[in-house]
Amino acid sequence: MGDMLSSGMNWIGPLYAIRHSSHASQDGSAGTDDNANYNAEFKGAIVFTVVLMSILGGTLSVVGLERLIRGRFTLFSIVRTLLRSTFILFLPLLSYMFSHSEGNKGELLFLLLWMLLIELIRKKVQAMVQSAGGSFSRASGRFRLMDHSDEATRLVWIGYLMYLNVPRDSRSGDVMPAFFYILWSLALAKLGQRVLNKWMAQDSLAAARNTHLIAGYMQHIVEKHGMSPAGDIAKCEYVVMGEEKLMLHKKDSQKKDRPRRHSEPKVRLTTLHCGYGVGRFPHGQDEQKHVHLLIDLSKVKDLVTVERIWEKIPRLDICCFSTNRWRFMCFSFSLFKLMRRRFEHYPMVEVGSEMARRLMLHGLLSLECESNAEDNAHAVFQVLQIELDFLDNYYEAGVPVVMSAPWLFIFNFIFSILFVLTYVFAILIIVGTYQIDDTLLLYFIVAVLLVMTILAIEITEFLTIYLLSNWFLVHLLCLYVAPGNCLWSWLGKPIIGCFIATRFLVVSALEIIFRLFCRPINRNKMKIKQVSIRQVCEPVHKMLAWTSQVTLPTKAKLDIVQSLKAIDPLGTCHVSLPQMYGLEGDGKTATEILLQCHLATELLDMNGGRAKDDKQLKDNNHQAVAVTLSRYCMYLVARTPELLPDDEIWVSDCYDDMKSCLKKASSWCFCSSAWQGLLDKDEHAAECLEDPTARDGLKLFQRHRERTDKDKVWEEMAQFWVDLLIYMSPSNDVEGHAKALSSSGGDLITCLWAFCTHAGISRPRRRSTNADQQV
Repeated sequence: MGDMLSSGMNWIGPLYAIRHSSHASQDGSAGTDDNANYNAEFKGAIVFTVVLMSILGGTLSVVGLERLIRGRFTLFSIVRTLLRSTFILFLPLLSYMFSHSEGNKGELLFLLLWMLLIELIRKKVQAMVQSAGGSFSRASGRFRLMDHSDEATRLVWIGYLMYLNVPRDSRSGDVMPAFFYILWSLALAKLGQRVLNKWMAQDSLAAARNTHLIAGYMQHIVEKHGMSPAGDIAKCEYVVMGEEKLMLHKKDSQKKDRPRRHSEPKVRLTTLHCGYGVGRFPHGQDEQKHVHLLIDLSKVKDLVTVERIWEKIPRLDICCFSTNRWRFMCFSFSLFKLMRRRFEHYPMVEVGSEMARRLMLHGLLSLECESNAEDNAHAVFQVLQIELDFLDNYYEAGVPVVMSAPWLFIFNFIFSILFVLTYVFAILIIVGTYQIDDTLLLYFIVAVLLVMTILAIEITEFLTIYLLSNWFLVHLLCLYVAPGNCLWSWLGKPIIGCFIATRFLVVSALEIIFRLFCRPINRNKMKIKQVSIRQVCEPVHKMLAWTSQVTLPTKAKLDIVQSLKAIDPLGTCHVSLPQMYGLEGDGKTATEILLQCHLATELLDMNGGRAKDDKQLKDNNHQAVAVTLSRYCMYLVARTPELLPDDEIWVSDCYDDMKSCLKKASSWCFCSSAWQGLLDKDEHAAECLEDPTARDGLKLFQRHRERTDKDKVWEEMAQFWVDLLIYMSPSNDVEGHAKALSSSGGDLITCLWAFCTHAGISRPRRRSTNADQQV
């Protein structure tokens, strides 16, 4: 709606400009002073907006590179959203200035240049900003002509304004009109290029149609292995790249019955039990897409699989460099291709099989040697984070184009540089033709700032989406290990190796620069958000409470990995709601148990005190894990209830009831006196609390407080929160996790959700009780 409004305001002004120029002589000089005042104000607003856009464009470059190096979400999406929102301010201001340009040809020409460049920047930034959850679907790769009709209409209107206002006199000669028309033609050509990019991406087997092909290939792998217990990553046949070679097109399928020598048969793959619509709840509601595919098995040997990556890229550790990161990145890329089927509703046929369960529960969870458990835990979470980063990046506008036809993306970048150079020449011609006054100098500065903005955006996109992207590194590694003839082995592979080494040196140099600016890179560090019920409810702190971030303790990663390893791949792979001493969880939902245990954890933490230095923190690892995960789960309740197993409204109601109850207990009290009153209550006095969840949480705290072995209490509490987090991770709410990916780049629970999806881990169906029937 905002785009439609700003577009409408953008063209109302120029329409008025044509009428205004023909009737300017009838207005007289009565409004000259007012127009001058208005122009001065709007010029100041224009300068402010353009300076803001330039700052955001430069910030986009720095933050984009930082996100590329750090390998996780930063403020990249926030900066892009702010940059896009500046157009809502800029376009109406530009239209007003065009309609009140007072017949100054130099100002009019600068305004026309602004309009053309702003249109290109607007489209570029609009494509970079993805909608929350909406773009994570099969429709995101579809070509629709209506997506480009609005831009085409605006370009036609700009061309019409150029035709009316570009001078054709002896003063300017033929050079100025020629440059303006060339600029407009280049802008129109870029529009055609975007249309071509979208069209090719939707038909590419490496981009939009890849999920269909991956679904068919995984059907072949499952049929080939059956119930094979192989779970070693070194023997994993998950495809990394090259699967588009398997697809047989119509002209190939017509030859499938002809005799062939020394060739494996072409087979037709069909995914069963999919695509039959909605049936009876709960077993007949399968909305997955039916896959019908013809592939050539003789080309399977040419695929680059995880097995080939592990075989051809040996483990090499030199100082701070390790080839294991490259191997893990290729494995993450393979998992990313598998996960795309979940977002685009294609069947994940391998999920639930013994092969997939062993691969995830035994293979992924044991990437490093068992003697170094901390490095192994860090490696597991790195693989999952890089997979989510691939997912987040893919659903941006430029990535499908890069994956389908990289030469198109390179050509588009060169074409953009050519447009900028022509634009600069047009600016210089205007400056050389007309006398420079203060106003024209201001317009010149604005034009230069706009050029710097589009250069920053183009260079950032080229570096982050293509040249220094993780996808490009995976592509180079796959080219390096792919089978080939002698010429490729002697000539092609050394060139690819030089590219890989050069990229490594550039990234290492950027890491050193960030370290010099006190921004050291630590890929093992994972930030999670925190919310405490104490801060929310205290009268003094509730107005100042915010969602803070802390580093996930390494001990928490270790406990999560150990709990996942304890799941039996030969069993049902169901995770049950965890139990704990003193917990009354019968008939209660996961949200109610979470809230009462969070209150008990906070009161125990307050009663026993927190570790103040690193030594004490190491001695209280279980306490740090319990409190950190408790506050993270509380953050899920308060900020992202759609990621929890229970209904969002139910979660919000439970949270509000408990919060209201505790607010009453802490009303008219300051600091910790109200909570000290709760600490001093006995189990019978806890009955005074109105909310049953808060009452049960206080009772749980009192039962643990009476225990003498405090270390055992915190150990049990930490294990409970680890198990509860794993219990809440399996989910069918793809939209909720898509929203989390697009807004914050994924979170701890999204990482665990991705793992549970690949491994086929689920929650058991809840049996109905008499309490469920009560109203």
